[in-house]
Amino acid sequence: MKKVLTFLIMVVLAFTAVFFGACSDKTPDAISSNYKNLAEGGSFVSDEGGAGDSAVFDFGKKVLINTVVLKEKGSNVTSFEIYADGNETPVYGNDYVDGYRYCTFAPTETSKLTIKVLTSDGKWQFADLEAYLIIKEAEDFRVMSYIYADTAFTITQKQKEIAGCVTQFNVFGCTYFDAKGEIVFVDYDINGETYDGEQVLKGAVENLKEINPSASIVVTLLANRDFGDGMTTTERHNSAMDKYADKLTANILKLLDDFGFDGVSFDYEYPEKIKDFNVFADYIKKLDAALGKDRILTAAISDWCIRTFGYSVKDLEPLDSIEVMSYDMFDERGNHSTFYNSCYSILKNFEKKGIDLSKVNLGIPFYSRPVNEDTFWGNYYDVAAQLSPFENAVVQEYTDLDGVKHPALSNYYNGRQMVYDKTRYAIDCGAGGVMIWHFGCDSVDPELSLLNQINAAVKGTYTIQ
Repeated sequence: MKKVLTFLIMVVLAFTAVFFGACSDKTPDAISSNYKNLAEGGSFVSDEGGAGDSAVFDFGKKVLINTVVLKEKGSNVTSFEIYADGNETPVYGNDYVDGYRYCTFAPTETSKLTIKVLTSDGKWQFADLEAYLIIKEAEDFRVMSYIYADTAFTITQKQKEIAGCVTQFNVFGCTYFDAKGEIVFVDYDINGETYDGEQVLKGAVENLKEINPSASIVVTLLANRDFGDGMTTTERHNSAMDKYADKLTANILKLLDDFGFDGVSFDYEYPEKIKDFNVFADYIKKLDAALGKDRILTAAISDWCIRTFGYSVKDLEPLDSIEVMSYDMFDERGNHSTFYNSCYSILKNFEKKGIDLSKVNLGIPFYSRPVNEDTFWGNYYDVAAQLSPFENAVVQEYTDLDGVKHPALSNYYNGRQMVYDKTRYAIDCGAGGVMIWHFGCDSVDPELSLLNQINAAVKGTYTIQ
C-alpha cells in the first residue's frame, strides 16, 4: 500500500510540475534587481478564458511602462494583443505566451492592461504579470552576422544600407579544411561566370571593410565537405584538430594574414562522443594561444552541447564569444524558434551551466522552417511584406532539398516584433550580443528589415509600425 501511495504522490507531483511549471519561470536578476516591477500591488481582475476572451490587469495607479512579462499556466494561448486603458490600438501583439513571454513596446502610460487572447488551443489562464520601464542604449553589445562569401562579394547598395549596425561579420561558404589540416577554397558560379574561391573571399573582405570599417571580419571554417577522404564530418574534425593540429593552426594563421581577417570561427555542430568534445576543446585552447590577444576566436554551438557529456565551462574559456544556434529547435507545435524555447530557456540554461552570459551571442533566425520539420529553409525577404509586425508564421508552398514540392504548410519565421523582443531581452538580461543566421535572408526594405529592428533595440528606441 505504501508503494502504491508513494507512486500516486509522485504522479501528482509530476503532473503539478508540468502543469504549473510556468510559475517557476523567473525573471533574471539582471532585470528584477535593476528595475522596479511596476505591477507590484496590482492584480488581475480576470485571468482566464478561451479564444476571443480577455484578461484584465489593474495596476491600481498610473504607471509608465514599456516592458511586460506574461506567464501562463499551461501553454494554450496561440496569439494575443495587449491594450492600454481600453484603447482600440494594441501596444503589443504576438503568438505564444508559454511559461515566460517578454513583451516590449513604446513607453506607455496606463492604469490597466487588457490582454486579448485572439486564438488558443483551449481554456487558458495567466499565472503572473510583471511590468517594467527599461530605457537604455546597449553599450558594447555585439551584433554578429553570418554572411555568405558570395553575398559579400556581390553586395548591393540596399544591402549596404542595412549593414551599419553589424559589429562582426562571419564570412562563410567558400573556405573549408580537410582531414589533414589543409585549407580548401571552393569556386563560385556567379551570373554564369566562374570565380576563383580566393578571389571571391578577397573581394568579400574588401567590400565589408568599405561598408563598415569599424566591424570585425572573421572567417568561418567548416569541415563538412568531403574532398575525397570518405570521412564523416566528425572524423574529419578529429583528424585535423588532433593528428594534424599544428598544420591546421599554421594554415589558419596564414589565412588570416593573407586575407586580412580579424579572427576565425568554427561552425562545429557535429560532436557526438566524449572524444569529439575533448578533441575540439583541446584544439581551441592551443589555437587561442597561437592567435594571441588581438585576434578573435569564436564558435557556434548548440544548446545540447553544454549538457552533461558536452562542453564544460572551462572547455569554452578560450572562445571570445559563443554563438548559440537557438533555432531549428522544434517544439510540440513544430515551431522552430519561439521566444520561450529559443530565447528565454536557452539563456537560462547557459547561465545555469555557469557560462558568463556576456560571452554569449543569442542566435536569431532570418529564415523559416516548416512545422513538419522538413528540409526547407525559407528566406524572410520573400514573405516580409506578408507578415504583420506581430506575426511569425506564413502558410506557404515550398520545395525541399530533394526537389520535392509540398502543398501549403505553416512555416515559422521570426517577425519584426519577435526579433525586437529577443534582442531587447538579450540586452536586458546581460547577454553579450545576438547572432544572425544569416545576412542574405533579410529584407532590404527599411521598414521591414530585421537588422533595423535589432539596431532599434540596441539603441533603446521602438520603431515598429
